[in-house]
Amino acid sequence: MKQADIVLPGAYSAYELLYNFISRFAEGEGYSFSFVEALQLSMKEAFVNAIRHGNGGREDLTVSCQLKSADPILLASVRDCGRGFNPDEQPNPLHPLHLLKLSGRGIYIIRSIAEILALERDDSGSTLLLRYIPY
Repeated sequence: MKQADIVLPGAYSAYELLYNFISRFAEGEGYSFSFVEALQLSMKEAFVNAIRHGNGGREDLTVSCQLKSADPILLASVRDCGRGFNPDEQPNPLHPLHLLKLSGRGIYIIRSIAEILALERDDSGSTLLLRYIPY
């Protein structure tokens, strides 16, 4: 089992650090190009949600990410400093009333790529746990 962790500033500009972190991990595991692209997209959505909704846009707060390969699956987590949310209560972005909105598709995108295992909460933040089947 291989595990890697990173703590990032709570700023959108820190995504480049996350992108490189994911790329190095995926290269070491030998994941396919198409899987890595899907992984990058879903982790970016989770990272943006952690900054915007979890940390409320506060750049003084951090976002922590973890990748753990447990052949044949990949487990990922994204932790912010917020109260969390229930992913099942998010509006369906495919509903006609939501089609033209500029946001609100993050969870939908994440679910199209990964299985959301849980959203854990404690006094210091929330952790979104994801499971992937690499190809």
